[in-house]
Amino acid sequence: MDGPKKFRGLIVVLLVTAMAAVAFYAFFGDPTDPENINFDDTGPRIVALSALAFVFLASVVFGQPKVREILRATVFWGGLCVFLVVGYTYRTDLVQAGYRVLGALAPGLAVTQPDGSILIVRDAGGHFVVEGQTNGTRTRFLLDTGASAVVLTYDAARRAGFHPDDLSFTVPVSTANGRTLVAPVRIETLTIGDHTLRNVRGFVAREGALEGNLLGMSALDRLRSWRIEGDRLIMTP
Repeated sequence: MDGPKKFRGLIVVLLVTAMAAVAFYAFFGDPTDPENINFDDTGPRIVALSALAFVFLASVVFGQPKVREILRATVFWGGLCVFLVVGYTYRTDLVQAGYRVLGALAPGLAVTQPDGSILIVRDAGGHFVVEGQTNGTRTRFLLDTGASAVVLTYDAARRAGFHPDDLSFTVPVSTANGRTLVAPVRIETLTIGDHTLRNVRGFVAREGALEGNLLGMSALDRLRSWRIEGDRLIMTP
């Protein structure tokens, strides 16, 4: 009885292999064509699929070729193959979705990249919120490229060590709510991620005049470069 079972198992293996080869040819084209063997695009997929096929065939050849196990393995490895191909095809969309999730779960989180740049993801409201420190005190900023300098709220300035008696509200500025006066200050340290800027020009708004701190050009201009790519703010110290 073992002989007929093994023979049927072998037939199933050959049929599955033939169907996989036909599907591979239809999806990727002739593998002997040099245009289909470049490793810029289809190459990684070919390598991955070849590895999966090798593992599948090895599990069949060196195991007992039972029809039920072969079909079960075919469904498993076939599903895994489809998952890898779909994931590779839509990898850019998946990465962008990951950035959006990060922005929603940890808005303002500054992530230092291997190349030394600092990555910040746009939050769910479409803004770039930046978690930093002003004179060693935790401060949350809103990126504002229209602001000529860093602007602190009155409360944030007090927490950062600026005494109210030392603030002179003499500089007129234009805001969304109209004209107002701010006090010029020098921020000793402004830290974002692993990078610290020193002696940064800034302003302090009157009490109740500003809802949030603004990360303006006096800080951005001190960076080597900064750019916005989709949902990502990339700052290079």
